[in-house]
Amino acid sequence: MNRRQFIVTGVSAGVVGGALVTDSCSSTSTVGPGPIPVPPAGRVYQLTTQYATTNMKGYRLRTRTYNGRPVGPILQTRPGETLSIRVINRFPPNGPERPPEGVVRLPDVRDSMEAMDATIRPDVKPSQKIDPMNNPHGFNTTNLHVHGLQTVPHIFAPVGTSDPDAMMLAILPGRDFLYNFPIPHDHPSGLHWYHPHKHGSTDVQVSGGMAGLIVVRGPIDEVPEVAAAREIFLVVQSLNVNRSKTHHGVYEREYVAYKTPKEGGYTFGTEFTMLTVNGEAAYWVRNATADSPPVFTPLGVPEYHVRPGEVLRIRLLNGMNRAPLLLALPGFDAWQIGFDGINLLEAAQLDMSGSGVTEITPENLFTAPIRLAAQANRIELLVRAPKAEGTYTLSSLAAREIFPWAGGPFDVAKFHVAGGAVKMGIPTELPKPTREYPVIEDKDIVARRRFVFDQGPRTDLLTGFGFTVNRKLYQEMECPTQPKVGTCEEWRIVNKTDDVHPFHLHENSFQLFAINDAPNRPIEIWDTFAIPPKRNGKNGSLTIRVRFVQWTGKTVFHCHVLPHEDTGMMQNILMT
Repeated sequence: MNRRQFIVTGVSAGVVGGALVTDSCSSTSTVGPGPIPVPPAGRVYQLTTQYATTNMKGYRLRTRTYNGRPVGPILQTRPGETLSIRVINRFPPNGPERPPEGVVRLPDVRDSMEAMDATIRPDVKPSQKIDPMNNPHGFNTTNLHVHGLQTVPHIFAPVGTSDPDAMMLAILPGRDFLYNFPIPHDHPSGLHWYHPHKHGSTDVQVSGGMAGLIVVRGPIDEVPEVAAAREIFLVVQSLNVNRSKTHHGVYEREYVAYKTPKEGGYTFGTEFTMLTVNGEAAYWVRNATADSPPVFTPLGVPEYHVRPGEVLRIRLLNGMNRAPLLLALPGFDAWQIGFDGINLLEAAQLDMSGSGVTEITPENLFTAPIRLAAQANRIELLVRAPKAEGTYTLSSLAAREIFPWAGGPFDVAKFHVAGGAVKMGIPTELPKPTREYPVIEDKDIVARRRFVFDQGPRTDLLTGFGFTVNRKLYQEMECPTQPKVGTCEEWRIVNKTDDVHPFHLHENSFQLFAINDAPNRPIEIWDTFAIPPKRNGKNGSLTIRVRFVQWTGKTVFHCHVLPHEDTGMMQNILMT
């Protein structure tokens, strides 16, 4: 038994009380979306991975899910508690998985636009030795990441390990695992989410709907004006599918591991995408190809009845695997109260009118009157309905040259304003997230590091194209960055590509100091932020500062375009 087999077997078996799941067949059900379920607080939450065929307004999608639904349940916790989640893997076993030996023929993919086009290209260029790690595989092996929670590192086995050679935690089909996530007493209250994070299967699983919200309740919820506002959750996801080769009239996303796209192997893009909001069909999208732009077929979005002057608390997740949201809400007044689960010190009025903008480009991405929500961002707003009755729409604006798939415009939610007017306030002060402050100063910096995100044709990946950090594909047993807990560092993240790459750091937030070397003031606190693309020969960049607050152990940072992550754009760090 080699070391990987020992870890996978040891992690997957005998780690929780009770019987293991041993059936080899998937648990397939046909369900309607319905509202997002909210389990009771103070319990061990159970997430069962299983295939489900979901009828979505005339389309039948067979995808990998949690608990048989196209969006996971909302989980709730508080500072000082332990969030316990049992993951039960009821996927069928993986098929044979062995990288090809010798030279194989690969597709000649020249750029990211071609890479994201699901059109199968002929295999024309010879390979080098195929990289077993960064070719997507193990599509039915899973694990769990609680994205944004500042808790024990949990991607590697055993949970919390500081072993630089530790392998990723892997829950095999037919196994289960109990996670216990301690929530620090000073943890900020806000919105986070969970999703799988097993390298090689992350994209396929998340793009089937395997994701859900985590709400940390606390001081922000007790602010009178916030507590008085109606709370609305909006979970925007992309279910990426192709026509099934085995199930008539069904759309799914199935691949053969370690094969080229022509042979049925992984592709970055799919023929179709079902855009969902809160697990319900919003748009059916025929994705772009070299010969045609994307086509959006509207199917309906959530609708809310609001009184004039009413203040709503909108809590939104961009849970899509590869597309940003470029949010506008004309007619409403808006205030930002939090990013990525961390509230601001005061409500900041925000122009979300979209006025004068027909499309978002790299030139106006950070200046247009919108709220950018990159992939994995959580955006928390207070919005006030206007006096004038009518229907108002929260939408994502059209985009160009930001990312190959980003199209639009498309709607996210509608608000019908009518009835008697009400008067509601906006808070002048919000609780201070003491774990995040004070702002990091020059004198606090003990190390400065530079990371370069790049992409291009590859001869060791069966897709013919891949994504790198500092010119290297992801290496599971390398930890080139080893910050010390209790210190602060400044990182410069450089983007040498023509695409936006959302940078995500696990376990710790970061303070955003500069975008393309322009100071970002006031300082914002995020765990994911879009690195602007290369323009006019100049690389894009972010400058961030990180305070490594509490947790030691092995963890990662990566691009949150999940096809990029699964094909190499990730790197380990070891917090000591």
